[in-house]
Amino acid sequence: MGPRHPAILASLLLLLLNASACEDRRADKAYLRGDYGKALTEIEFLANRGEARAQYDLGLMYDQGQGVPKDDARAIHWYGLAAEQGEPRAQYNLGLMYLNGQGVQPDLVTAYYWVTLSANRGNVHARDARDYIGEKMSTEQIAEGKRLVQHYEDQKQKNACTFCNPNNRSY
Repeated sequence: MGPRHPAILASLLLLLLNASACEDRRADKAYLRGDYGKALTEIEFLANRGEARAQYDLGLMYDQGQGVPKDDARAIHWYGLAAEQGEPRAQYNLGLMYLNGQGVQPDLVTAYYWVTLSANRGNVHARDARDYIGEKMSTEQIAEGKRLVQHYEDQKQKNACTFCNPNNRSY
């Protein structure tokens, strides 16, 4: 294959990205028209492929009962998948679900964790929510929440550096 192999790989990647963007646009248009059935089909396809934005959108549909029966457990599932990938809206909504005990036992530390991650990614609403949650927490709970945030950020940095530093690669 020689030198052409990277070009072929790049072409395939570009083709996949274009197909994904097309799926995103179709889902967006269907959602905005209120055609939740069509949007659901498109969004589920993308979410099952691991796309964080689609996972967030699917979580939102289940959270609000748009085109699907309202289902907190499914909302938490999809928000959780997107949140783990760093999707700030999913992190924020997941934090609020833990704060309010929506589909889960209320958990201030977990709520603080998710909302702080969202705030760290620029979500201004999350900053206010983090402060609100922090007022309800003990010093120990805040310390635990901060420890969880730091662990997440360290893992994210470590995973990002795998691609930066060839010595970190496991293959």
